[in-house]
Amino acid sequence: MKYKYTIIAALLVIIHFIFICDLAKSDNNIISPKRYTIVSSKDLSIKALAKELSQYSHSELKSLPLVIRKEYRIVVPSDISKEELKATMMHLVAQETKNDPDIDAIRVFAYDRWEDVKSDYTFGKMEWCPYGIWNSVTPEIASTNDRSLYKYVFNISEKVDDISSSNMPTKVEFAIYDALEKELRANPSVDEKIIIQQVAEKFSISEEKLNKISVKVTRYKMR
Repeated sequence: MKYKYTIIAALLVIIHFIFICDLAKSDNNIISPKRYTIVSSKDLSIKALAKELSQYSHSELKSLPLVIRKEYRIVVPSDISKEELKATMMHLVAQETKNDPDIDAIRVFAYDRWEDVKSDYTFGKMEWCPYGIWNSVTPEIASTNDRSLYKYVFNISEKVDDISSSNMPTKVEFAIYDALEKELRANPSVDEKIIIQQVAEKFSISEEKLNKISVKVTRYKMR
């Protein structure tokens, strides 16, 4: 059914893309997206339901359009500002929907380190969807690609815009923390005290210092 609306959908996506680019580059909004790397993407597509699943017949389910939902995990510079981060995630939406106009919803998790991309976001989260509500794509929206009611919803970490040399762990501290976490995950049955001792010896530091580094990095990631 989507093919019936291909021309309309293409025009809507082009208008949407031009709007985003103008927003980022206009004189009144001189905030441009920063470079970013897409580390992973996931397809979260589902059938567009307008009522409970149990209320559909098998044939009705087969005829329902698919809600194409994508999730992206990206790494951005650690010195990015909150507004730059928002512009960057919006730029990703514009690029991906330009490449595939049928995408109905996008979720983005932003990180400042590759090592953290399998965990909760460290810098920010954004969702692009109707009314700013993730599960609100109707069969009609999925069929027509009408984006007129779409909104961006952001959740930006407090540490963005507030990173200084005093509260940000060093590369060495990150490396020590990552090594400790790796050993803990790889050896769940081994006493944690033994692993701490081994990692401390590996980096020629005391167990007390290792614990302080672990706390520092953990607090940084949770801010």
